[in-house]
Amino acid sequence: MRDDADRPRAAVMPDDDPPLDPAGSAALIAAQRARVAAETDVDGRLLFGVWGAAWLLGFGALWAVAGDRPALGWSPAAAGVLFAGLLVAAMVVTSVHVARRTSGVHGTSSLQGAMYGWAWFLGFVAVFALASGLTRAGAGAGVVQVAMTLVPPLLVGVLYMAGAAIWRDRAQFALGAWILVVTIVASFVGTPGMLAVMSLAGGGGMLAAAVAEAVRRRS
Repeated sequence: MRDDADRPRAAVMPDDDPPLDPAGSAALIAAQRARVAAETDVDGRLLFGVWGAAWLLGFGALWAVAGDRPALGWSPAAAGVLFAGLLVAAMVVTSVHVARRTSGVHGTSSLQGAMYGWAWFLGFVAVFALASGLTRAGAGAGVVQVAMTLVPPLLVGVLYMAGAAIWRDRAQFALGAWILVVTIVASFVGTPGMLAVMSLAGGGGMLAAAVAEAVRRRS
């Protein structure tokens, strides 16, 4: 009898979590999508910044030790080692960042991120293999220098444009196109001037893009 008396009372008790109205549901879905987008967004400030610094310093060092009257008292080999180390560091940062951004994502987006990260890694392994192959084939130091000046930015420009197609990022696509244009111009300038072009226009352009990306994210 007591149970029967309690039944109507329980039936009319309101739910703790009333159903969301359509506007509330839409807002919740939008918030979840924004959170996922923020967690998986590839940060242009980081990528543009590390590559801009690597090129500004690396190409700048190579240019400073070139010519009959070098501005820097280093050997060309020391400048080359510095540049190679900067490229490796930038490549590692890029690969790790892309992998972390896509580690919690499943399906197509995860596969795209993994493939893109491996493209960076294997692409630069191939670049260094090219330098070794040219040397073993008897190419002179001038030929190897031209190849190692033009091939890395060519690869970076193409990969930036490919990444822009994946994430639909117009700014990244424009930067990739800019890098390719700078590389084309540098190829006509010749040595050692091409090193200065790649340092200032290439590295400086990427640092400017990093600053522009930071301003865009704050606005």
